[in-house]
Amino acid sequence: MDDPVGMVPGRPLRWLLLASHVPAGGGGGGMIRYVVELARGLQRTPEVELHVVADEAAASWWAEELDSHDRVHPVRSLPVPVTSLLERRGWGMPTSHTSFDVVHGAKHLLPPESGALRLLTVHDMLPLDRPWDFGAAKRALLRGPYLQSVREADAIVCVSAATRDRLCNYVPAAAGKSQVVGLAASSALLSTPSVEVAALIGARFALVVGDQSPRKNLPLVIGAWPEVVAAVPDAVLAVVGPPGWGTTALGPGVERLRREGSLRLLGHVGDGELRWCYEHARVAAMPSLLEGFGLPAVEARAFGAPLLTSEDPALGEAAAGQARIVSTTRQDLWAGALIEAMSADRERASTTALLDRDWDDVALETVAVARTALAGRSPQGRRKDAS
Repeated sequence: MDDPVGMVPGRPLRWLLLASHVPAGGGGGGMIRYVVELARGLQRTPEVELHVVADEAAASWWAEELDSHDRVHPVRSLPVPVTSLLERRGWGMPTSHTSFDVVHGAKHLLPPESGALRLLTVHDMLPLDRPWDFGAAKRALLRGPYLQSVREADAIVCVSAATRDRLCNYVPAAAGKSQVVGLAASSALLSTPSVEVAALIGARFALVVGDQSPRKNLPLVIGAWPEVVAAVPDAVLAVVGPPGWGTTALGPGVERLRREGSLRLLGHVGDGELRWCYEHARVAAMPSLLEGFGLPAVEARAFGAPLLTSEDPALGEAAAGQARIVSTTRQDLWAGALIEAMSADRERASTTALLDRDWDDVALETVAVARTALAGRSPQGRRKDAS
């Protein structure tokens, strides 16, 4: 490095964000949304000069986001697991020939040592907590490099205290270099006008948002739904989200409920449609067995939707005391809680009154973590407390 990073007044941090998993347009699930929202927050931060590593198919879109082609570093379009492993080895990365202050791995992995501060975002510990949810290739390829990236990181941002606790259970040495930076509701979701969902217009519906992987625990709610319909005959269960990224679990009775019209699997919907769902749902139900953060709980709060959540600690954090907590295993208790929520009139709430943070806060807190770690480095670029 040419100067004491983070200590030169007036010079922004040159920040390289690994974003090769983000498709053109920036649409997708939680980790994609995280990178896009964080990038926009960092771009608005004067003390950061943001660069991104981008899939070549998304390079033009990123150039528009950053208002610069020079700060977009394209890599070949390859399957995500392959790209991730290439990044882990540093192949095709700009870190070996360009001076950055911070290299930020936003999805599991970090590249090799380059002199920059290596910052890792830990969203969850699912590759270790629930390896059976992943396909064989990811099970074989991800676990070791993920743990090694955690050990090599100079600083770690965890999206919840629950995730930090699980991280430290696996890697106790991470306790001294990890900080919690919680997420925020999507700015796109908040700014996009509502768009009616034709399949739900006029319906009395409960909303579940998330993929169909086993950890989302959808069979618990789906199994309880016939009892809900018996008590509230016009009740509809609306499930928004893609199929599971590994295995899928919906439980028995799905096709019968769909034929009867009381279960509607809507798949992926746009931000305007998702906003409308939150605004009109009688209740948002989140029965997950395990979450890293629980972004749908924050989104539901932002639009005043009543919340039912499982006992998962991360969901409890995201709900911030505004959810009714129901046992992760008791279908009868979920049926009773859903019947009560579906039978009640929903109270409307002001969106702005429910927002306690935004993505500018997330970006600033992430920069603060990096600056603290940079200040703790020796002149040779290592942590002062590193062995």
